[in-house]
Amino acid sequence: MKKEKISVIVTLYNRLEYARNIIFSLLHQTLMIDELVFADDGSKDDVADVIKDLVDRCPFEIKVVYQEDIGFRLARSRNNGARVATGDFLIFLDQDVIMPNDFIEEVFRAKKEKRIVFVRGYLTTEEQKNEIQKSIDFKYNYNKIYSIVYNKEAEEGFSKLVKKDILYKWLYKFKLRSRGAKIVGLMFALYKKDYVELNGFDDNYKGWGKEDDDFCNRFYKYNGDIYPLNLEKYLLHMYHPFSKTKEDSPNEEYYQKRKKEISIKNYKAENGYFNSVDKDKSWLKIIK
Repeated sequence: MKKEKISVIVTLYNRLEYARNIIFSLLHQTLMIDELVFADDGSKDDVADVIKDLVDRCPFEIKVVYQEDIGFRLARSRNNGARVATGDFLIFLDQDVIMPNDFIEEVFRAKKEKRIVFVRGYLTTEEQKNEIQKSIDFKYNYNKIYSIVYNKEAEEGFSKLVKKDILYKWLYKFKLRSRGAKIVGLMFALYKKDYVELNGFDDNYKGWGKEDDDFCNRFYKYNGDIYPLNLEKYLLHMYHPFSKTKEDSPNEEYYQKRKKEISIKNYKAENGYFNSVDKDKSWLKIIK
């Protein structure tokens, strides 16, 4: 049987030192990926320059797909990444994630057609983030990194969130809830053919918010399953200050309109993977 190819797609915007963290994480996985795609939403600097000393150590392909910096366009950036990815199975990550060593293997094991696998991440404090950043290098000792943030109370609180996601999944399955768990944009994974069938993310979502909810709504109408994965050690989400731009989403009106329109016969994005609403070009750089 042909081995299914794994592509990891990391959305980027500035803070490019986190791209190095991603590579250190991936080099120490129990299951090696085939391809790493950085989907850059118009960073000021070139990530290729930031990671150039790491490239020769990577046994996987590395690509960067860029688009102009004309506002927050996460949906389009994800579509750019998926479009150039050659993997059968796509794992989407935010740039500020730290992964346990068995992360890729556990996600890949949970895969299924018409299924989104997602994992929550624990948000570190600013002090923890700074300490973690000092600890990350080629050796990448995740147990050491994890010990910086671990405390029993935090883990119990985090576990409750995961259990709630799992409960929502089963309530939905038995038709006791209108939809199941929602994906967390920090990390989710699915087969590329399912992503393509939905026409990817809706490019009409610009500015922060609602693109993930829209994708969920359409995936459920596609008769898809959203699967919350509970890891032994959770993902770490590096601290960043809360942006005031995230208090209200500029997409609320469009989201409510689309929510009413989405159905089992109308689950594709209006503009997305095949037909971007924006006409500015994206461009690809093959690093390795």
